Amino acid sequence: MLGGCIGCHTVAGNPMAVSPIGPNLTHVASRHTIAGGLYPNDGAHLARWIKNAKKMKPGALMNVIGIGEYDPIQKRPVSQGGLTDQQIADVVAYLMALK
Repeated sequence: MLGGCIGCHTVAGNPMAVSPIGPNLTHVASRHTIAGGLYPNDGAHLARWIKNAKKMKPGALMNVIGIGEYDPIQKRPVSQGGLTDQQIADVVAYLMALK
């Protein structure tokens, strides 16, 4: 997993991803919805969620990590330390394989 994902998420079989803070992503691809049932679990919605969960669901606890996306907590767009669209696409491909 890229970036700080392992700081909040668990993925069984990955000894680096064992945080109990965020949702367990071990079988995320088998879920029908994301964001507490608000959106279908498909690549497009998952990519938007990873980029800026707060835009999709105000009050979401997940950090804004898409480069150029506005972070309402920091009150500025994400730059350094954020993920590019290609990196987010790579994360989505990984997550969609976790059935």
